[in-house]
Amino acid sequence: MEIQKKIEKRYFLFIATIVVCVIIVIAIFQSYVEEQKRIVNFTEALELQMLTCRNVVNKIHFISDNYSNASDYKRLEDFKSYSNGFISSHKSIYKKIVLENENSSSKNRFYIDSIFSISNSSIEKINTISNALVKGQQNLPNIDNKFHEAEATYLHAMNTLLIHQQNVIKTRLDDLKKVIVIVAILFGLFVLGGFFIILIPVFDNLLSSNKVLTDLKSSLLAKEKYNRIFIEQSPSSMAMLDNDMKYIAASEKWKEDYKITDKHIIGKSHYDIFPEITDDWKALHQKCLKGEIDICDEAPFIRKDGTVQWLSWDVRPWYLSENEIGGLLMYSRDITKLKNDEIAKLRVEQILESTTKVARIGAWEVDMKTDKMFFSDISKEILKLPEDYEVYSKKSLHFYNTEVSRTQIVNAIQRLIKTGEPFDLELEIMDMDGEEKWIRDIGQAEFVNGECIRLYGVFQDITVLKKSENALKKQNQLLNFAEEMNVTGHWQWNVKANSVKWSSNLYKIVDMDEATANVTPETFFEITHPDDFEMVSKHFESKFMDNKFNQDIIYRIITAKGKVKIIQVLSKLFKDSSGEIIEIIGTFQDITHQRTAEIKFRGLLESAPDAMVIINKDSIVHLSNKQAERIFGYSSTELLGQPISVLVPKSVQANLEAIQKQFIDNPEELRLSEVKELIGVNKDGREFPINISLSPLQTEDGLLISIAIRDITNEKEYEDKILKSNKNLELTALKLTNQNVQLADFAQITSHNLRAPVSNLNSLIDMYQMSTEEGEKAMVFEKFEKVVIHLTNTLNNLIDALKIKNKVVEKQNISLTSAFKHAEAKLAPQIIESNARITSDFSAIDEIFFNKTYIESIFLNLLENSIKYKSNDRTPEIHVKSYTIDGKIKLEITDNGLGINLKRHGKKLFGLNKVFHRHPDAKGVGLFMTKMQIESMGGSIKAESIVDQGTKFIINFN
Repeated sequence: MEIQKKIEKRYFLFIATIVVCVIIVIAIFQSYVEEQKRIVNFTEALELQMLTCRNVVNKIHFISDNYSNASDYKRLEDFKSYSNGFISSHKSIYKKIVLENENSSSKNRFYIDSIFSISNSSIEKINTISNALVKGQQNLPNIDNKFHEAEATYLHAMNTLLIHQQNVIKTRLDDLKKVIVIVAILFGLFVLGGFFIILIPVFDNLLSSNKVLTDLKSSLLAKEKYNRIFIEQSPSSMAMLDNDMKYIAASEKWKEDYKITDKHIIGKSHYDIFPEITDDWKALHQKCLKGEIDICDEAPFIRKDGTVQWLSWDVRPWYLSENEIGGLLMYSRDITKLKNDEIAKLRVEQILESTTKVARIGAWEVDMKTDKMFFSDISKEILKLPEDYEVYSKKSLHFYNTEVSRTQIVNAIQRLIKTGEPFDLELEIMDMDGEEKWIRDIGQAEFVNGECIRLYGVFQDITVLKKSENALKKQNQLLNFAEEMNVTGHWQWNVKANSVKWSSNLYKIVDMDEATANVTPETFFEITHPDDFEMVSKHFESKFMDNKFNQDIIYRIITAKGKVKIIQVLSKLFKDSSGEIIEIIGTFQDITHQRTAEIKFRGLLESAPDAMVIINKDSIVHLSNKQAERIFGYSSTELLGQPISVLVPKSVQANLEAIQKQFIDNPEELRLSEVKELIGVNKDGREFPINISLSPLQTEDGLLISIAIRDITNEKEYEDKILKSNKNLELTALKLTNQNVQLADFAQITSHNLRAPVSNLNSLIDMYQMSTEEGEKAMVFEKFEKVVIHLTNTLNNLIDALKIKNKVVEKQNISLTSAFKHAEAKLAPQIIESNARITSDFSAIDEIFFNKTYIESIFLNLLENSIKYKSNDRTPEIHVKSYTIDGKIKLEITDNGLGINLKRHGKKLFGLNKVFHRHPDAKGVGLFMTKMQIESMGGSIKAESIVDQGTKFIINFN
């Protein structure tokens, strides 16, 4: 039904289209017909004009032939009228053809203009001759000749124009033919297309359905492409995501804001790009995918690298159709800078507010009209004024508690009002509670038209500063006193001005008169002892070269009174912004007495039999003697200023620091006689044992620590020899003890294993004696044979075990791989018969120092046991591996056989003739011999086993 409706619609549309096309064709043909009519009419007008031209010429001939009767004025007037009509007709034709060819090509217009230029010239001649003829101003023969010439030119021009118009008609007819052919072709194609449209609707329906789908897909792709282009080129931070939160498009601003310009994000999950996104955000996204819109003006977001980014955002769904959501559109704006600026501004305001509170700076203002004063909160707090307290400037002098302060403020305000001169005063006041304070008061004035209308300013509570200033004055007095006590002076050297200032005590040290002495930077060198002059000069030159004054210098001077003194100079420099030295300050101390005492002390130090090192609380070496240089290889100069830790290896530096700290905290607890043992290291890196003892040394510089150090290498060597001898004795005793234990065990095993067969023999003898028949005696005798054979085997095994215990066997380096392969070769028949899978791993350790026969026997016995006691329910699997634990060599042999109940048989697992499974070849000898062989070589063996799962034997070779 739907297809039929479509066919009907298409049919009516087709008929309507045909009608429209016919109308258009008729209109085109009508246009061509009208054009042809116009050209034909114009051609007829040209022919008529040419005929008129001939008539004009004929009249001229007639008048010329009848010139004698030319006085006939009326005939001349008719001729003139006819001539004027001819000229007027020509002008009309000219205007008409020019008008019609306005839109033609320039070449065609030029051609027509050329023709009419010639014809116009001829018309002018004809008009001139006609006028002359009428007026009788020319003779007739001349007029006739000129008329013939003008006629010929005009007719030729008109004929040319006529031919041109005929060519135009021909061209138009040709164009019409082409149009008719094209219209016919198009009409045929249109009819053919309409035929297919009307007669094949089903096929068209299928094609149109496919086309609709294709167009829809193309449209979607185009829209997606345009959306992507729009988003990617957007100056804003935008991103387009699908329902799986995977990126479809993202603007460059988005990538820039989130620092992912180097990543390819299209097709990747938003949560993979930003793994720090929390579950709350993910839940919010899911709500938006269901149609909600989330808009936020500002919020902090902690990024993966820990930075905080402030964002504003608009997250909303985009739609594939009216009710189908295709994903999310995210618009965000990085407002971190704006937020940081806002926070910074707020912080500055808070700092300013805090600064005013901390600095206790308050504002004040006086309205000159009302005399009323206004105070800020800090001002009220300083003066301790109530909130509603009103103050007038003229009644505020009571705050100034001294006459000097009152006079200063009154004079300053009067000058301010009269001249506008600001003031900055330090004044004493008293607050409302009667507490005396110092303030710094700064005031200014505002003038309008020369009249002061307002006073304003700030004042700061400088009570603490004033107290500090007074305290500083006292401290300076104390400093001067301290300099006198310590025989120290200080100096300042202005490098740019090349001037120096000395303290009073410095003048005293060098025996100069402060009032008369003229000191300069060169004065330092002038008073230097001649023998030390070169050293001092080099010191200061090097410091100026390095721009560093971080070391002191000790040298001699000669005072103004000729005394030789030893002084110590400390200095510090100050630089400007360009790095140039602008000032040097320092101290100048007379250490003559200390130096003399130090020389005496060094003499005592050098005479000590042990290495002596003096350190401060920071463990820095101050002094060392020759014995220290002999033991450690460092000279006194090399050790000076070095940490004491250079004399011990890194492994014991912590112990040395602990001893020093304990001594500094409680020096009485470590007596001089108490000695600590450490490891020392000399300059070459050789380590050796030392004994140290610490003792306190009180000096003017504070507590120093004297460390006596003794090299105890020889003592340690003697001690090691004694310890080694003791250890050998202990090992020998242990070995003898083990042997005694083994002998006792062997005796117990021997008595246990011989008691049963001997008891059996005694019983058989009793039975034999009690037997009366020969048959019974023969049966007892057969049992005699079995018991004797068992007894013989037991004795042989015990003898072999005894040989193992007592025999001194040869040890050599044995390859475990080689010994294992040798055992495998011997057991090849059993391995093949049992289909056992045997693997080994000796990569950790392959070579051991052991007896070759024993190791092969151990492998043979344990492998044979694993095969012999295999489980019938699974293929035997045996794995052998070697490894080390804490330097001890281990060997593991693991199988998946029957296993052993260790709770029941664990204690007798390695006993002689002990069997735990009913097997025809079980004798209980293999494990016994294996244990004897391992223990004889100083090793041990143990077992781990689970019934019906398997057994693991672990051998320790050390």
